[in-house]
Amino acid sequence: MSRENVVEFIKRWHKAAGIGDRYATDLLQSVRDKQDLGRLATNPLMCALICALHQDRRGYLPDDRKEIYDAALSMLLSRRDRERGIYKPGTIRIGEEHHIQLIQKLAYWMIRNGRSEMDRADAIELLEHALPAMPKIADQGTAEEIYRHLLIRSGLLREPSTGSMDFIHRTFQDYLGAKAAVEGLDFDFLIAHAHLDQWEDVIRMSVAHARIMERTRLLTGLIERGDTSEKDSRRLHLLAAACLEHATELNPDVRMEVEQRAAALIPPRSADQARALADVGPVVLDLLPGPQALSDDEAYFTVLSATRLPTDAAISVLAQYRDLSDLRVRSELARVWSRFECDRFAEEVIAHLGEEDLYFCVSNAQELHALRRFGGRSRIRVTGTITPEEFQTACDPSRLTHLWVEAESGATWEWLAYFPNLNTITFESPLASIDVSSLKKVKSLRTIRLPEESVFVGSEALPPSTKIVRACLTTT
Repeated sequence: MSRENVVEFIKRWHKAAGIGDRYATDLLQSVRDKQDLGRLATNPLMCALICALHQDRRGYLPDDRKEIYDAALSMLLSRRDRERGIYKPGTIRIGEEHHIQLIQKLAYWMIRNGRSEMDRADAIELLEHALPAMPKIADQGTAEEIYRHLLIRSGLLREPSTGSMDFIHRTFQDYLGAKAAVEGLDFDFLIAHAHLDQWEDVIRMSVAHARIMERTRLLTGLIERGDTSEKDSRRLHLLAAACLEHATELNPDVRMEVEQRAAALIPPRSADQARALADVGPVVLDLLPGPQALSDDEAYFTVLSATRLPTDAAISVLAQYRDLSDLRVRSELARVWSRFECDRFAEEVIAHLGEEDLYFCVSNAQELHALRRFGGRSRIRVTGTITPEEFQTACDPSRLTHLWVEAESGATWEWLAYFPNLNTITFESPLASIDVSSLKKVKSLRTIRLPEESVFVGSEALPPSTKIVRACLTTT
């Protein structure tokens, strides 16, 4: 589901369940702020599960990622059937612990083999090898019968096509696969694959499942491999740092080693470092600091990293910087609005930016309407296609004093006379020639700013009070 679908689903679920709006509002905020919940919620079944878990816990969801998965698994694997009275005499009954033991074997096989799906026959064969070690389960049916039970009753597995099986959500595959890897002491294999994107969650969850000595082995391995790898050093060191939130207990010396490697990379201190951090992926968002104790440059480059990762989780990071006065920070935050969900980014970031010397970028009429809800803005920069009619409808006529036109409109400009206080217009147009003659009707206009290399015509039609300035254009 899209972000909009998730919002609508959660609202409708709570309405159907007869639960107050406060629960829905609180859950929506949690889904937006927590990457793990946000990813789970994009699946309708998992979204319904999260709603039920949130209600069952009276509006409380664990902050710890492992606890969230543990609670969800418990609800799926045991409580759901027990509380609904599903079991009948003679049916297969598998407890939660055995459920997990069987399914995690399937999960880890898929991870080790780089598969998102598994042949049904391979799954049955894998269970057949596992059942002799679980006599209470083996006595209840064949490997195929146990497989059918897991498929139908676990809520974790499905058959997307004839003869194949996969997990209802990839995060459960990674979580259970990590558990199997730790129990199998497969740490060298985990470290050897830690540079791959698809192994990131497996590594982080392995640290969560591991005991203190096992965590030491994993994190030390990541550090040492990062120290000797020219290509993957940055990624491995940052992944180790991201794992610290899951390390409830850890040798202080190991923690210090991990933090020292991360400190050399975060906060970024140049545009190149900012881009390199973003290239590592969303894991970086969990490591980026707030603006406290950062220099102006560090704050700007940190924002630059976060804006290159257009996920909902980035909004929470960027919102911490919305009150800074540095024009570079404010301009970057305004510039990237179109990368994020319009209304949420407007409410949490755009509405709070100081207006002094700042052009607010808009790429569509929806963003213009959002600005008007927050009182309008005096400086607006048009970066997308917006018709004159849309602009007049959505923009507060009394507020606009400076307009920056970046996108090609293909229109003349008489309609700007609708804005009585517009005194400056900047054209950053891809057109070979710019006709400014139609601006003679904008009586309030005093300055037309054009790129140094541009060609313009129609200046003789302008009144003497209107000046044309050639400039190396910047957002100020």
